[in-house]
Amino acid sequence: MTGAVHLMGPMGPTPGPAWADVLTTWEPAWGVDAVLVVLGALYLVGAVRHGSWPLRRTASFLAALTAAVVTWNSGIAVFGHGAFAVHMVMHLMLIMVVPAFWVAGRPLELARHHLRGGAAHGFDAAVASPVARAVTFPGTVLVVYAVVVVLTHLTGFMQVMAGSMGLHYSEQALYLLTGLLFFHTAIGVDVIPNRPAYFSRFVLMLIAMGVDTLVGVVLMLAPATMFPAYDVEGVHLGGAIMWVGGDALMMVIMVLIGRLWVSDPSGRVDFGPWLESARRSAISEQTGEAGSGDDLDDDEDALAAYNRMLARLNRGASGS
Repeated sequence: MTGAVHLMGPMGPTPGPAWADVLTTWEPAWGVDAVLVVLGALYLVGAVRHGSWPLRRTASFLAALTAAVVTWNSGIAVFGHGAFAVHMVMHLMLIMVVPAFWVAGRPLELARHHLRGGAAHGFDAAVASPVARAVTFPGTVLVVYAVVVVLTHLTGFMQVMAGSMGLHYSEQALYLLTGLLFFHTAIGVDVIPNRPAYFSRFVLMLIAMGVDTLVGVVLMLAPATMFPAYDVEGVHLGGAIMWVGGDALMMVIMVLIGRLWVSDPSGRVDFGPWLESARRSAISEQTGEAGSGDDLDDDEDALAAYNRMLARLNRGASGS
């Protein structure tokens, strides 16, 4: 991308730095950096003490911390409050890039491995609690994601936030927490009380992509009066970043989830509990028999009944 972004001045939007300046400007965020260093050190110590912790997980976690450093120390943070397009880059970093790498690093699983006694029991109880199950339910995380993305972009929130640094920082925390919740469930590789089926994860990601597309397109067509504090060209560019960049990142993550699905040791098609229940009911209605095993595809009686049903349907089709 070339050209300039735009900053909000006292008399309204004013020309801002070129994208080259955004990429080359650095301003340390010492408080955030200290937290990231501590998190990185704790993770590395835990990985070394584990003895056989996969290197790819460590690399993913360090990538999350690196992305966080870039977000809060580069021109993304320096110009992200006043320039709408740069602010949108910050949104994508906090709600997608950092959380996706973080979850792939499986920090909760690593932490659980080192817990003992009461701490371990407390951790397990928290993960298995009704609250944890409700919070990580796919429908819940989708609603949270959609509400946060829509309300912070398509309402007057951005206009109000442009005049408040406190609200700006609060928004960053909100996006990071929303992204961690969403991808913790969507990727589904770390400790989670109700791990969704791969099919459900794809549906979750597709709907989230639809939300990103909707918001991006609306911003690309937004009139100048929608956010007077920002230059309208910057708003349109921000919408394009949200649409193209957000959907592209989602697609990359969906490909990685597809690889997890293909490499799953069970090797079974997993449609999730709701669709599996519907499949069982449909087959039972057609065959008059219900499988007795936990897995319908491994139940010999159910498979035999299903094959008889297919044979009857085939004879009926041949007779007609």
